[in-house]
Amino acid sequence: MPCRGGAISPEWVTTDEALARAVNAWGDVIGLDTEFQRTNTFFPIPGLYQVVSGDDVYLIDPLTVEDWGPLVDVLEDPDRRIVMHACGEDLELMLHHLGARPTRVFDTQLAHAFVSTDFALSYANLVRTHIGADMGSAQTRSNWLKRPLTDAQVHYACEDVAHLLELEERLGGALDTLGRMHWFEETMADHGRYDPTDPDLYYLGMHKAWRLKGEDLAVLQRLASWRERVAMEEDVPRNRVVWDEHLISFAERRVLGEKQIWDSLPKPVARRYAQDLVAEHEAGRSAPPLPRMAPPLSQKQGEVSKALRDVARSEAERQAMSPELLARKRDVEACIRQYLATGELSEAYSGWREPLLGDRFRDILSRLS
Repeated sequence: MPCRGGAISPEWVTTDEALARAVNAWGDVIGLDTEFQRTNTFFPIPGLYQVVSGDDVYLIDPLTVEDWGPLVDVLEDPDRRIVMHACGEDLELMLHHLGARPTRVFDTQLAHAFVSTDFALSYANLVRTHIGADMGSAQTRSNWLKRPLTDAQVHYACEDVAHLLELEERLGGALDTLGRMHWFEETMADHGRYDPTDPDLYYLGMHKAWRLKGEDLAVLQRLASWRERVAMEEDVPRNRVVWDEHLISFAERRVLGEKQIWDSLPKPVARRYAQDLVAEHEAGRSAPPLPRMAPPLSQKQGEVSKALRDVARSEAERQAMSPELLARKRDVEACIRQYLATGELSEAYSGWREPLLGDRFRDILSRLS
């Protein structure tokens, strides 16, 4: 079943027994990709798992396999390395569908960012850049839950993993040559982990929630937590329940009645959830106020943020690496808030980045004193 230098003939894995046999044939380093759908659901629905080991490609059918224990054992084996590209959504799928948290992940997109100024290079462009091969047409919008899959889908699914191991070899070599493997591994320890948002903490990421007073924030937390749990239980997108902006509007009301809900929401939504929203609002009003969220940076803090990012981008250019690894806005702003609270750099800038930026960051941050 060659997958390099010729047509790809995958091995289909459609039974529990076939999965157990396949896993026993895999080496210590495998490439992995997934295909899934998430059009009208909260959680992704698996459509296909693709694995490459050596020169062999395996297509594992989640519509027929039931015992996933052998695959979970591989994913969570600390002696195995799992090579993926842009692994975030794949990790989410595996946690929800398999209950698995891969232990040693090598993300080719992230690795490339440490040896190039490009951060979010697509898999097709990565293959073209490092291997010189052209990928076929994308099938990402295909229906991966329909059987049988088309020839084009099967070809695309195979190509999506066929070059992963060669990419890992080349990118790993480049990281070693530049002495950046430990930088990558430290970043990968965080990047290669998916942690679902705690429903009780979802409100912290809501746009404009920082404007709310502590009493209103307690209501928003209650409403947002309720909405998250309903969306998960019913497996529907959040906006099929209630939009964030409506939750914030409701949280700002001292009293919320069903009339206000019917005036604000589509009738089918109001009919279904009005009583629950009123009850959650009342419970939030009875809860202790929450600490107010930090507002956006002040003008002076914004100027410091720009100065920090300029320094970080300049260092990234000097290192010929992606500026996003050093100068992400949210990382810099988090560093400013940490410095104001403790006088120390944030965790993001106390690891491998500290020797590159630490002294210059402290010098700039001292302007806030």
